[in-house]
Amino acid sequence: MSEHSAGDGLPGVQAALLGRVPFEESWELQQKIWEDRAGGKTGEDIFLFLEHDPVFTLGTGGSEANVLSRRPPSGEGEIPLVRVNRGGEVTYHGPGQLMMYAICDLRRRERDVHIHCRRLEEIFVRYLSAMGITAERRADMPGLWVEGRKILSLGVGARRWVTMHGVAFNIAPDLRFFDMIHPCGEVGARVTSLEKLIGEAPPLGEVAESLSPVCRDVFGQEFIWTGEATAPFFPLTPVEGGCS
Repeated sequence: MSEHSAGDGLPGVQAALLGRVPFEESWELQQKIWEDRAGGKTGEDIFLFLEHDPVFTLGTGGSEANVLSRRPPSGEGEIPLVRVNRGGEVTYHGPGQLMMYAICDLRRRERDVHIHCRRLEEIFVRYLSAMGITAERRADMPGLWVEGRKILSLGVGARRWVTMHGVAFNIAPDLRFFDMIHPCGEVGARVTSLEKLIGEAPPLGEVAESLSPVCRDVFGQEFIWTGEATAPFFPLTPVEGGCS
């Protein structure tokens, strides 16, 4: 992949909109990209935008006691529960929720994962502000809230100062799935979505593209949309109906 540099000598960012992808497949992709980024084979940071079929994910130290039920609202089947190498407790991912995975090399920055997390949040603070919506942070609790209801979850893992995972932004998911867990380990947590706030939410792909200039401003890196971000690793298996 070619290297696009920003004014401060930081590498560029290659971004890809992947559609709806099975969670474990996207996790494997993240790990492959992480290996190349940490090993210096890839010269740019990678942002992946996508959505998943319903799945619960749990951080390395998370408690399964925060999963109240795995039976979906339809009553059919069981929601998968996957433990991953990030911080935090259980959260839900599913259709209508935009995932933004950021594989970033912090060795060119402050070597501070907390600052990286605040940057990820800031992208959505500014995006929502442009829509007239005030998003708030809470002390010692990652994510964003609007009028006391959580709209963005955040969980990041890092090794050798290269990050994985990122944020989940509720655009128009079925919020009933959040009743099946204590979101991020918070008993009685309330959740909202962009659709609940403004009526009819834009498609996930449109939101992802709107975030591009905000990502550029917050991270100070050139942001390049490309399908090449995933091609060197393996082909994904998109699911019908994702990220239109």
